[in-house]
Amino acid sequence: MNTSPAVSPCLSFKHWKRKRYAVFCTLHKVVRIGVLSVAYFLLTFGAKAQTITVIDTSRIPDQDIEEVVVSAGRTPVTAQQVARVVTVISAAEIERAPAQSINDLLRFVSSVDIRQRGPLGAQADISVRGGTYDQTLILLNGINISDPQTGHHNLNLPVTPESIERIEILRGPAAKTFGPNAFNGAVNIITGNRNPRHMRASASAGQFGLLNGSLGISGTHGNFRHFLNGGHLSSNGYISNTDFQQNTLFYQSALKTKSGSADFQAGFSARDFGANSFYSLKYPDQFESVHTSFLSLKYESNTRVRWSPVIYYRGNRDRFELMRNDEIKVPFNHHRTRIYGMNMITGFFLRQTKISLGADIRNEHIGSTVLGNPVESPKKVAGYENTFYTRSYNRLNTSLYAEYLFSSERITLQTGLMAHHNRGLGHFRFYPGADLNYRIGNYHSLFAAYNLTLRMPTFTDMFYKSPVQQGNPALKPEEASTLEGGWKYNSPVIKTFVTVFTRKGNNLIDWVKDPSPDSLFWRSMNHTQINQKGVEISFKITPSPESRFNRIVSAGISYTFLKADSDHGELLSKYALDYLRHQVTSSVNVRITGKWFGMINLTWRDRNGNFQDMSGKIQSYRPFWLADARISRTSGIITVFSDITNILNKHYYDYGGILQPGIWIRAGITVDICLAKP
Repeated sequence: MNTSPAVSPCLSFKHWKRKRYAVFCTLHKVVRIGVLSVAYFLLTFGAKAQTITVIDTSRIPDQDIEEVVVSAGRTPVTAQQVARVVTVISAAEIERAPAQSINDLLRFVSSVDIRQRGPLGAQADISVRGGTYDQTLILLNGINISDPQTGHHNLNLPVTPESIERIEILRGPAAKTFGPNAFNGAVNIITGNRNPRHMRASASAGQFGLLNGSLGISGTHGNFRHFLNGGHLSSNGYISNTDFQQNTLFYQSALKTKSGSADFQAGFSARDFGANSFYSLKYPDQFESVHTSFLSLKYESNTRVRWSPVIYYRGNRDRFELMRNDEIKVPFNHHRTRIYGMNMITGFFLRQTKISLGADIRNEHIGSTVLGNPVESPKKVAGYENTFYTRSYNRLNTSLYAEYLFSSERITLQTGLMAHHNRGLGHFRFYPGADLNYRIGNYHSLFAAYNLTLRMPTFTDMFYKSPVQQGNPALKPEEASTLEGGWKYNSPVIKTFVTVFTRKGNNLIDWVKDPSPDSLFWRSMNHTQINQKGVEISFKITPSPESRFNRIVSAGISYTFLKADSDHGELLSKYALDYLRHQVTSSVNVRITGKWFGMINLTWRDRNGNFQDMSGKIQSYRPFWLADARISRTSGIITVFSDITNILNKHYYDYGGILQPGIWIRAGITVDICLAKP
């Protein structure tokens, strides 16, 4: 009996292979991807396009394979060769996870810190290895969609969990590959549907007036593939002024020819939410509306010398209300950011060596009522008669890349260099990096890496001004050097790793204030230095369906320890020093009986740092446990499920004083329909 989880209730489908932006490329097999030790995953120069294979999923179970091709930097190697660690949340894990949003999927990943203000994607910040939310780069199918206004908007994504094929989380700096802002890590969200003619509809409801629905359709016409997904998520809120509504629409397509392939994607996201005390505990009636649009077009040649040009656009409109629906007392803040980018990568292959060269140009512009420099000719804010963008700021980022890869049976060496120029820097600055992996036997590897990186200040860091906050236009870029090393074991059944790292950071940016109860004023500044040390340990087992433990689909546990030293003195830190000092994450996915499956995620968090409560008293963060669970049953084309989040009903704070939801119960149904048989 096949006790492995079915990847699709459809009787047959054509599996999409060799995605140009993906890390993992299946070698004519269905792959269950757990925690794999892999490296950078942008712009793979792989082999020629492979023939799409028809697979009968009712007969073929999921399989684990070792020689998965990955993109370590800008050139491909196998998973056993690379010298970095990437955690992958696979499609099967996403389908069984107790998650209604991308935030839910990420908050139980080790070394990842999801700090929510609003639940279920209303607003959340992501950081990796104890960094701030501005230090993690967000990619959608390999395209940089991070927001230059503020990292609070980085997870304003036009996709639903049902549209995600997998999520890849890189720990550690990646400037030599991705450029600025890949300071402590990068998250690549890969979308699509593995079935070429398929429709998936999902709906759920729960406490606090929760309504969640999505519809996705995929199709294939010769060499042309396309995928369309739309979603809605809303709630009345778990406490006063925490209601929210989110709508998303996403489309992607791909065209393959003999000479190469073209990929197009476009998306739109609208989020409106009550922001109870989000940015100040003294104002519980805050409100925010954020609309984000995105599109990109990419081509990759299939010639001997590979070249891959990309153009992309991201737009964001943000309206912040300190007092909800009351513009007379306090004028609303309006912001509009526009990003235009293009890059070109070319690759040369010479036996055991591979060389990649590239250039990236990214223009970031903001028009605002509060951010930027005064303008001579204000522009009208759409939809508001007497409101104008009176300030603006523009910066052009230019990055040049070079990477060299040497690979043999035992040794893989990757070295790279990024040269970056920005109007705030005055000249090009250079950020090198090197990764070394030594393979011992079939599954064991030792690895080490050293990388320099930077992050440009956000427009909020530079210009935001309010009665209690003051930005700093003279901020310098953050810079850091990171040294790490470790051991990994990657077999079809067991995947484990141990990593030790140290980071020396200069000019790190934070909002700080005097800790006195009478002090209310926050200002942004460069810390002279913040040094960080950490240890990451992870173990995951995926038993074979034929083993005695075949009821266990997967089980894993991870631990992360972080410690930072700063010369900020007695100043109260708002972000940079509020890292997770201890983090334990565990997950168990089991077949309960027959077609019933259960998954439970558990985490313990002990956060460093302090916060100031409503009375002005300094409070320390308290450690807490969180547990989420899902029970699901798939029969034919129908899957029914029930989720319980925060099972222990813990009262906790991700940000000081902003209470997060207690126990939350919801249930739903998913219908998968094959529109046509091959």
